[in-house]
Amino acid sequence: MTPDEACDLMDFWDAEPWPLTRDQVQQRAVEWFGWTVEVDDGVSYLMNTVSGFTIPDVSTIGSRGDLSYIALRVADTIRDVTRESRSFLGDAFALVVREGESRWGAPALSDREETQAAVWDTASGAQISFTLAPKGLRAMFKTPQGVRLDRKVDHW
Repeated sequence: MTPDEACDLMDFWDAEPWPLTRDQVQQRAVEWFGWTVEVDDGVSYLMNTVSGFTIPDVSTIGSRGDLSYIALRVADTIRDVTRESRSFLGDAFALVVREGESRWGAPALSDREETQAAVWDTASGAQISFTLAPKGLRAMFKTPQGVRLDRKVDHW
């Protein structure tokens, strides 16, 4: 996925009229991105079948009906970590962060063990993040409800 595509996805979700349910999010993803929904044991799962990733699932997590998080891969999963794969993912992370900076300003950066993250708080009350790990590059959109939920849990 190009940096533009990854950031466009985050911009799309940020512009949505939250709160939305998992079903509403899945419907929008199918209509706007051409993604698919698969059902297993009566549970529907969103799949990014457009990007051609080995593992196409998109996590959609929520509570009490409203969605809190959308998490997806921005690059295919690396099976064997090598110098080349680290370089590839590192470059992809740098490019997506640069694109994010041009859209949303300077991110909050963190670097823990083998994981780096760039996080932006949006004007809508949501949060966008890109996380680099040895085996992959992921994006997360935290809805305004998800941000409030995390803040509430952090203050217990």
